[in-house]
Parts: sequence; C-alpha cells; structure tokens
Amino acid sequence: MSKLGSGAEHWNRVAREWVQKGYSNELLAEHKRKTYLGLVARWADVASAQSILKTDLFQEASGPDQFLFDLGQVNSNVIGIDVSSEIVGLAKSRANAYGVDAGKYLCCDVRHLPFRDSSISLIISDSTLDHFPGEADIVTALQELGRVLRPGGVLILTMDNKSNPTYPPYIIFRIWMRLRLSPYFIGRTLSLKKLRQNLEEIGFDVADCTAIFHYPHPDGLVRGLERSLRKLSRGKLDNAIRRGLALLDGLEGKRTRYLTGRYIAVKAVKRQAK
Repeated sequence: MSKLGSGAEHWNRVAREWVQKGYSNELLAEHKRKTYLGLVARWADVASAQSILKTDLFQEASGPDQFLFDLGQVNSNVIGIDVSSEIVGLAKSRANAYGVDAGKYLCCDVRHLPFRDSSISLIISDSTLDHFPGEADIVTALQELGRVLRPGGVLILTMDNKSNPTYPPYIIFRIWMRLRLSPYFIGRTLSLKKLRQNLEEIGFDVADCTAIFHYPHPDGLVRGLERSLRKLSRGKLDNAIRRGLALLDGLEGKRTRYLTGRYIAVKAVKRQAK
C-alpha cells in the first residue's frame, strides 16, 4: 500500500471531507452522467442483464454524476461495491431517496470479491482500477472481475488515459497528493495496448474500445473554469457550457480521440469455456 494511502481508511476520510465541501461542478457532473449512461446503453443490454455489478460507489455517495440509480430503475438486479464503508452508507441513503433498492450495496475490495465464479452477467468499472498504487493491483482486480463474470458476460471498463498529452508524469501526481492538492489518491493506469493485452490473457475478447471526456487535465483547471464562468455569468452561460461539452464529445469520432480523451474505455466479453 502506498504511504499516500489508497485503502478503506483513506476513502472513508475522503467521503467525510467531500460531504463537508459539497459538489460545485453541476454541469460537468451532468455531462459525466450522460456520457456514462450513453456508453453503457451502447455497449450492453441493461434491461435483460441477470445481474449487474458496479465496482465503486463514490459518485452514488457524493454527487450528481451518479448513474447507477438510473440503471437500478431499469433493472433491479444491481450490485454496488466500494472499499469504504462510509461511501457505501452514503450511497445507500441517496439510493433510498431516489426510490432505488440498495440492499445489494456492499463494502468489499474489488481485488477480493465475495461472489461465486461466473455469477455476474454485466460489470461496469468506471475509473475504479486507476486508484491503485501499482499495476499489479490492477491486474489482480481484472483477474477477479474475470472470475466472477459469466462466460459471454460483458465488462465495461474505463481508466485514466495516459496517451493524452495533458496527462502528467506520475511524479507530478505524487507531488500533488503530498501537497494535498488532490482530494483523493490518484493511482497508476495502463495504456490501451497493455490493458487489452491483460484482458486477453485473463480470458476476455475486447469487442470495442474508445476514449471519452474530451477535455484536458488537470481536474482543478476544468472545474475552476466551470465555476468561474457560472459565477461571472450568474448561470446565463449554463446552456453554452452544455453545448460546448457536447461539441467536445464529437472528438470521440476522430482518429485523434486517444489524444484528446481523458479516459480510455473498453468493452470486453468473457470467452466461453472450451
């Protein structure tokens, strides 16, 4: 475990501080929610999935960028997990307010899942595995996701995109975290090539891949820009900001999408047993 921390104790503290500070980037959150819902709709049949697993509950606990409650209104067979008991508790409270059953929201580590082999039909892992301190942790988590996913099941996974020119060297992230400029632990990530290689070795076929969220690092710059524009315009530029974010989404269709996207996204299908 990194000295900077990335386990349950760290995320419990993050949850407490996040609730105290509140969420101040409603338009970016709205855009993130719509993007993830669109990606899932494009790559999976949510309504017919026998069981759906989401690998963290941070958004569901803390902000309007959540999208699991939306999926829960389409399919009640939803499981949510998080390593932080406080995040799970907050997510359950918010789910109840949305009228969604949170009875299957569990506190556990994605590297050690409490589920039977081949028991899940759809897994959504949205920027969960890029919060580990080492690549070995990522591979362990991928193996565990492969274990619990049924043959023919779909894994939709996103991670930080290190091919984006604005993605800093990891030493910069370490400095940010040491100086408490980052609100949470930023972990390692994999290149798209290495992610595909690991998935194929574990027993997946990568059916599709793309890059999403086409605006630059760091988060603080983009968040600060939104807050400043909304404050100066007193909300009059909100629709213009929405249109700008939607326009940037068009970069996903360009050949340069892996240079502009903040996250890589893959759809992987677990191979049928021979």
